[in-house]
Amino acid sequence: MLTKEELIKEFKAIGIKEGMVLVVHTSLKNIGYIEEGPEAVIESLLEVLGDSGTLVMPSMASGEEVFDPKETPTDDMGIVAETFWRMPGVLRSIHPSSAFAAIGKHAEEIVAEHPLEEPEGMKSPIGKVYQLDGRVLLLGVSHDSNTTIHLAESLNHVPYRTYSTMLIFQNGKVEELQVPIINHCCQNFKKMESLLKEKGCLTVQQIGRGICQFMKAKDVIEVASAELKTNPYYFLCEDECEECTEAREYVK
Repeated sequence: MLTKEELIKEFKAIGIKEGMVLVVHTSLKNIGYIEEGPEAVIESLLEVLGDSGTLVMPSMASGEEVFDPKETPTDDMGIVAETFWRMPGVLRSIHPSSAFAAIGKHAEEIVAEHPLEEPEGMKSPIGKVYQLDGRVLLLGVSHDSNTTIHLAESLNHVPYRTYSTMLIFQNGKVEELQVPIINHCCQNFKKMESLLKEKGCLTVQQIGRGICQFMKAKDVIEVASAELKTNPYYFLCEDECEECTEAREYVK
């Protein structure tokens, strides 16, 4: 069992500091039992970041219903992320499937704009984190949850793009919109761990039962972009993965 005091110590040890902009992807199941549950994780992170820091988490919904940032639950984001966006003072972006939530000094700036056509582009919350020299913490999850890699794909104009139908409430009625997305299984995002280690820009530490990784968003973009410039399909599986096979077929 981990206590809040132990979490604070672990977060400081992995490299989180006061004043940072930090995006966190989590799996409490992989970390193990924590006294006071997901709230303790969030409160510990906020205590380390301090009043000058900003905490960001994915807050993505299914896209299969009209999105209300004050009501719509997350979809497969984990209990910590689901708890986070519901806490007092947390702001949430308005993208129907790729929303992020944030609290702290730069929260409003991060979530204020979230273009439908670029859910992981430079103007999106994850793009704002990058521009603010933010950090990424993978807490009990691997890089297949690391949305910053999607930003690298967006910045490098990968050819595997498609559209997803989403419901939007506008002009007083519910409308269906075709929203552009970069979509594949993301399993090959795990390649980033060894690439970042080779560059000496990844800190790996066990917290509870989980393996956790900490890095700069700028390092993620630099390393991923180097591979994508050589091979734009670098993160797509080459076996019989259905999602990646479909992604290759998006290319006109």
